[in-house]
Amino acid sequence: MHFTNLDDTPMFRHQLQCLEESAESLRLRSVKFYKGCRKYTEGLGEAYDGDIAFVSSLENFGGGHNDPHFVALGGPVMNKFTIALREISTFKELLRSRVEHMIDDRLLQIVNVDINEVKVSYFIIWPSSS
Repeated sequence: MHFTNLDDTPMFRHQLQCLEESAESLRLRSVKFYKGCRKYTEGLGEAYDGDIAFVSSLENFGGGHNDPHFVALGGPVMNKFTIALREISTFKELLRSRVEHMIDDRLLQIVNVDINEVKVSYFIIWPSSS
Protein backbone atom coordinates (compact mmCIF):
# COMPACT_ATOMS: atom_id res chain seq x y z
CA MET A 1 0.00 0.00 0.00
CA HIS A 2 1.65 3.21 -1.17
CA PHE A 3 0.49 6.72 -0.46
CA THR A 4 1.51 9.38 -2.94
CA ASN A 5 0.60 12.56 -1.09
CA LEU A 6 1.11 12.44 2.64
CA ASP A 7 1.69 15.60 4.56
CA ASP A 8 4.19 15.37 7.38
CA THR A 9 2.20 16.95 10.17
CA PRO A 10 2.50 16.49 13.92
CA MET A 11 -1.01 15.00 13.94
CA PHE A 12 -0.06 12.46 11.27
CA ARG A 13 3.11 11.45 13.14
CA HIS A 14 1.13 11.15 16.37
CA GLN A 15 -1.42 8.89 14.66
CA LEU A 16 1.36 6.69 13.26
CA GLN A 17 2.99 6.45 16.65
CA CYS A 18 -0.32 5.50 18.29
CA LEU A 19 -0.93 2.81 15.68
CA GLU A 20 2.56 1.41 16.14
CA GLU A 21 2.10 1.33 19.93
CA SER A 22 -1.26 -0.40 19.51
CA ALA A 23 0.32 -3.02 17.26
CA GLU A 24 3.11 -3.62 19.78
CA SER A 25 0.59 -3.87 22.62
CA LEU A 26 -1.41 -6.41 20.62
CA ARG A 27 1.77 -8.37 19.92
CA LEU A 28 2.69 -8.52 23.61
CA ARG A 29 -0.81 -9.59 24.64
CA SER A 30 -0.87 -12.19 21.87
CA VAL A 31 2.47 -13.62 23.01
CA LYS A 32 1.20 -13.93 26.59
CA PHE A 33 -2.03 -15.55 25.40
CA TYR A 34 -0.05 -17.93 23.18
CA LYS A 35 2.09 -19.00 26.14
CA GLY A 36 -1.05 -19.59 28.21
CA CYS A 37 -2.57 -21.67 25.41
CA ARG A 38 0.61 -23.73 25.14
CA LYS A 39 0.52 -24.47 28.87
CA TYR A 40 -3.14 -25.41 28.61
CA THR A 41 -2.58 -27.77 25.67
CA GLU A 42 0.39 -29.36 27.44
CA GLY A 43 -1.79 -29.86 30.52
CA LEU A 44 -4.53 -31.43 28.42
CA GLY A 45 -1.98 -33.75 26.83
CA GLU A 46 -0.66 -34.82 30.22
CA ALA A 47 -4.22 -35.32 31.51
CA TYR A 48 -5.01 -37.48 28.49
CA ASP A 49 -1.91 -39.62 29.09
CA GLY A 50 -2.81 -39.98 32.77
CA ASP A 51 -6.40 -40.95 31.98
CA ILE A 52 -5.31 -43.57 29.46
CA ALA A 53 -2.75 -45.01 31.89
CA PHE A 54 -5.41 -45.24 34.61
CA VAL A 55 -7.94 -46.86 32.28
CA SER A 56 -5.35 -49.37 31.08
CA SER A 57 -4.38 -50.30 34.62
CA LEU A 58 -8.06 -50.66 35.55
CA GLU A 59 -8.64 -52.93 32.56
CA ASN A 60 -5.56 -55.00 33.42
CA PHE A 61 -6.78 -55.30 37.01
CA GLY A 62 -10.17 -56.53 35.79
CA GLY A 63 -9.11 -59.68 34.04
CA GLY A 64 -12.21 -59.91 31.84
CA HIS A 65 -15.86 -60.93 31.97
CA ASN A 66 -15.14 -64.59 32.77
CA ASP A 67 -13.12 -63.85 35.92
CA PRO A 68 -15.38 -64.57 38.93
CA HIS A 69 -13.33 -62.32 41.23
CA PHE A 70 -13.66 -59.40 38.82
CA VAL A 71 -17.41 -59.97 38.48
CA ALA A 72 -17.72 -60.10 42.28
CA LEU A 73 -15.91 -56.75 42.55
CA GLY A 74 -18.40 -55.14 40.19
CA GLY A 75 -16.69 -55.91 36.90
CA PRO A 76 -19.52 -54.91 34.57
CA VAL A 77 -19.79 -51.53 36.28
CA MET A 78 -16.01 -51.07 36.06
CA ASN A 79 -16.15 -51.85 32.35
CA LYS A 80 -18.75 -49.11 31.84
CA PHE A 81 -16.56 -46.78 33.88
CA THR A 82 -13.49 -47.52 31.73
CA ILE A 83 -15.53 -46.93 28.56
CA ALA A 84 -16.71 -43.57 29.91
CA LEU A 85 -13.17 -42.59 30.93
CA ARG A 86 -11.85 -43.46 27.47
CA GLU A 87 -14.54 -41.30 25.88
CA ILE A 88 -13.72 -38.39 28.20
CA SER A 89 -10.04 -38.82 27.36
CA THR A 90 -10.84 -38.80 23.66
CA PHE A 91 -12.67 -35.50 24.05
CA LYS A 92 -9.75 -34.04 26.03
CA GLU A 93 -7.44 -34.97 23.19
CA LEU A 94 -9.85 -33.50 20.67
CA LEU A 95 -10.03 -30.27 22.69
CA ARG A 96 -6.23 -30.16 22.89
CA SER A 97 -5.84 -30.56 19.14
CA ARG A 98 -8.52 -27.96 18.39
CA VAL A 99 -7.00 -25.41 20.76
CA GLU A 100 -3.59 -26.08 19.25
CA HIS A 101 -4.87 -25.72 15.71
CA MET A 102 -7.46 -22.97 16.07
CA ILE A 103 -5.78 -20.74 18.64
CA ASP A 104 -2.06 -21.49 18.81
CA ASP A 105 -1.46 -21.57 15.05
CA ARG A 106 -3.53 -18.45 14.44
CA LEU A 107 -1.83 -16.56 17.27
CA LEU A 108 1.55 -17.39 15.77
CA GLN A 109 0.27 -16.03 12.46
CA ILE A 110 -0.76 -12.78 14.17
CA VAL A 111 2.47 -12.41 16.14
CA ASN A 112 4.97 -13.48 13.50
CA VAL A 113 3.36 -12.25 10.28
CA ASP A 114 0.49 -9.80 10.64
CA ILE A 115 1.98 -7.50 13.27
CA ASN A 116 5.36 -7.52 11.55
CA GLU A 117 3.62 -6.46 8.34
CA VAL A 118 2.18 -3.49 10.23
CA LYS A 119 5.68 -2.50 11.36
CA VAL A 120 7.10 -2.94 7.86
CA SER A 121 4.27 -0.86 6.41
CA TYR A 122 5.04 1.86 8.92
CA PHE A 123 8.65 2.04 7.74
CA ILE A 124 7.59 1.97 4.09
CA ILE A 125 5.34 4.96 4.70
CA TRP A 126 7.88 6.79 6.83
CA PRO A 127 11.37 5.31 6.42
CA SER A 128 13.24 8.07 8.25
CA SER A 129 11.30 7.73 11.51
CA SER A 130 13.01 4.80 13.21
